[in-house]
Amino acid sequence: MAKWQSFIKNNMLTIMTVVGVLSGTAVGCILRSLSDQKWTPRETMYLMFPGEIFLRMLKSLIIPLLMASIISAVGGLDLSLSKRIALRSILYYATTTVCAVILGIILVITIKPGVGAEAAEKGGTSKEEEALKRKVLTQDTLLDLIR
Repeated sequence: MAKWQSFIKNNMLTIMTVVGVLSGTAVGCILRSLSDQKWTPRETMYLMFPGEIFLRMLKSLIIPLLMASIISAVGGLDLSLSKRIALRSILYYATTTVCAVILGIILVITIKPGVGAEAAEKGGTSKEEEALKRKVLTQDTLLDLIR
């Protein structure tokens, strides 16, 4: 019994993660089976909101955590080695950033995202349909404020 308690205590995060994934899958399957018609985009947005907030919180933790670990690792080294590593890190970061920017520009020029989307949207919609699409509810404003 003590082994099980020790195991559960040491692996609680993993266990809770698996339980969360399984319960989320079960709730999703139950909600999908209860509705016999297709969900509206607004209902889908309401269900996606908690996951979107969770992912934004994770993204906001990544950069500070990375910077803290790099600073801690470099600070633990001797001074002569730290200068070389710091210089290499800065050079590596600058190089990868420049490569990412160049790749992004090339892809935007090649793919041309958004071209033709306006013509497709304007082609088959009436003024009434456009008014319904632009309808913003209080709930939408509140969710945007929380985001």
